[in-house]
Amino acid sequence: MKNKYLSMAEASKICPYEQEYLSLLARRGELQAEKKGRNWYTTIEWLNEYIEKKKPNVDLIAESLPQEKEKINKKEKSLFRIIWIWLAITTAIIVVVFFVFQKFSNRINAIEKQSNQFVPEEIVKVPDEQGNFDVYSKGTIKIGKENLKQE
Repeated sequence: MKNKYLSMAEASKICPYEQEYLSLLARRGELQAEKKGRNWYTTIEWLNEYIEKKKPNVDLIAESLPQEKEKINKKEKSLFRIIWIWLAITTAIIVVVFFVFQKFSNRINAIEKQSNQFVPEEIVKVPDEQGNFDVYSKGTIKIGKENLKQE
């Protein structure tokens, strides 16, 4: 088990470094590793030697590091979820406020249009077949109907 080769992906799970960084260290020759095909492989002992050289007071314990990384990942995932929930709620509030404002704005515009209507100076009444009048403003725009018969 001590001489078991680990891929850089496996090694990143038991040490504080990411896979890409471990591959870079291997290419530079800073981390002892062997290249098989396209991939780099190292051992736990070589990882321990590198970490001891860079951080003398840190011991690499292959069994405990994945648990520590998992705790960090859980914290990151929960923070990520909190951010997503906050963004979703904020977006929902903004959408609701936008639609309420738009509806309110439409009502104000309708009230303004009603209040801005004016009676044209020139009104034309044209009789129809029932004996009533169609009412036109400026001779072209029909604005209503006038009933002569009162019910």
